[in-house]
Amino acid sequence: MKEETKITPLGGVGQIGSNCTLIQNKGENILIDCGILFPYEDFFDLNYLIPDLSSIDFKVNTIIITHGHEDHIGAIHHYIEKFPEAKIYAPLFAKKLIEAKLEFKKISKKIILFTDPISVADIRISPLHVNHSIPDTKGLMITNDKTDTAMLFISDFKVDKTTPYEKPFDFKSVEGLKVNYSRRLAFLDSTNIMSKNRRTPSESELYDNLKKSIESTTGTTYITSFASNIHRVQTILNIAKELNRVVIPYGRSMLRYMATATEIGELDDNGVVKDADDQSIKRSKIVLLSGSQGEHRGTVRRVVTRQDKKFKLKPEDKVIFSSKAIPGNEKKLSLLYNTIIEQGAQLLTSNELLIHASGHPGKDDLKEVYEAFSPTHAFPIHGESLFLKEHISFIKKHSLSNEATMILNGDSITIGKEISVSKVKDPKEPVIFHGSDILIEKERLSERRKMATLGTVIVSCSKESTHKIRPNIEISTLGLPVKADSDIDDFKSYLTDIMRDNKGRPISDTSEKVRIATRRFFNERLGYRPLAIVHIC
Repeated sequence: MKEETKITPLGGVGQIGSNCTLIQNKGENILIDCGILFPYEDFFDLNYLIPDLSSIDFKVNTIIITHGHEDHIGAIHHYIEKFPEAKIYAPLFAKKLIEAKLEFKKISKKIILFTDPISVADIRISPLHVNHSIPDTKGLMITNDKTDTAMLFISDFKVDKTTPYEKPFDFKSVEGLKVNYSRRLAFLDSTNIMSKNRRTPSESELYDNLKKSIESTTGTTYITSFASNIHRVQTILNIAKELNRVVIPYGRSMLRYMATATEIGELDDNGVVKDADDQSIKRSKIVLLSGSQGEHRGTVRRVVTRQDKKFKLKPEDKVIFSSKAIPGNEKKLSLLYNTIIEQGAQLLTSNELLIHASGHPGKDDLKEVYEAFSPTHAFPIHGESLFLKEHISFIKKHSLSNEATMILNGDSITIGKEISVSKVKDPKEPVIFHGSDILIEKERLSERRKMATLGTVIVSCSKESTHKIRPNIEISTLGLPVKADSDIDDFKSYLTDIMRDNKGRPISDTSEKVRIATRRFFNERLGYRPLAIVHIC
């Protein structure tokens, strides 16, 4: 029926990242968020993944951004390329971040400020103020008066009732939906469902511990946090003012987010911020670093490993991680922690002291939102499959919704006279990008993995040379032990015999024989078969 509304998550449901949800009603198509997914370590430094949009062969009229994190805006240029006519709405901070991205990529596109309700077909989408770890985050209240339906869509949020930096979570508007609509669908954040913390601490609870930790440092205090966590940055600036210390922001992302936040009035530097090149600084300083996840090219790693040109860690210094490890980054951070200790500096993480507050809800926070909304149907989002399953169990245990259904990327919810769920049999895998936003096919990833784990041997020889008694063979190795290079002369003699035996055969046959022989030769000497590339031309 034409009045039906269909909701299909394209990314972010079954994984944390690449958030994107498609909403369809009366021929109008709306996308919520355009995020990227950061790859796991076995992707060998590829840049990012996004949902596969190839099956969307219809016009998208509207794109709504909920907030400025990369897993919600990072792929915006790809979506603009795919849907050039779509109107894009975003809260102010996200709007500024997107505009900077587009300017860098030389893309001209108007971004509309998302402050008021948007009507598309029979659907009305209203912004809901929520708390999160980046300013100006919105939940969505999606209503359809014709079908007496309200959807509460909040992919990222926390409940912070004592934050000094913004208004508390808007429970009043959520309660209004419960009063005015008989069918209520909840799509809520699953990120912290496995956490032991029943409630997420308020940002205000961190001040005293951070202050004491900074005050007790005799040398330089290095603090790293998520660069987009502007409220954390403001807390540190406030502490610096109280302690009469200067703050030096260091790292591209830290400088970029702070500049954007200052521009729109979300950040007050308190007169304590100085440039890293300022030679006049005499009093104790705080260096605010990006790279809190231990990224190999990150600012924290450079400073800690003494590879940075401006700052080098000393024994009297302290390194404070006002952040937590994103799943998959634990090993990188552990190695970094060990390096700090080995250099004699002090290390403080959120495992020892309350110096970090998550941007996502604990179970009691979730329960409070569910009770305010009282959904008839619940569909957990924003989490790995394990998180979604645990979220379903939590809903059922506390009777927070009449029905709770687990969905994954590609599944569809249809709202008509009834509410039904269609499960996709073969969900599309996300697509991979690297370098200058170049698509990399999945089979190329397999090649990349083999090159990284096995190394590569390259054999080059001219077609004419293969007919000679001693063909002119060039050998190059990449990623193999030095021992492999010492065997090159033996390897050339081995290949000479192979080519002599294949004299007169098609070049393709000889190339394949050489490829197999190459892998066999090095397997006998190294115990494994490297990737072999053969050029006979």
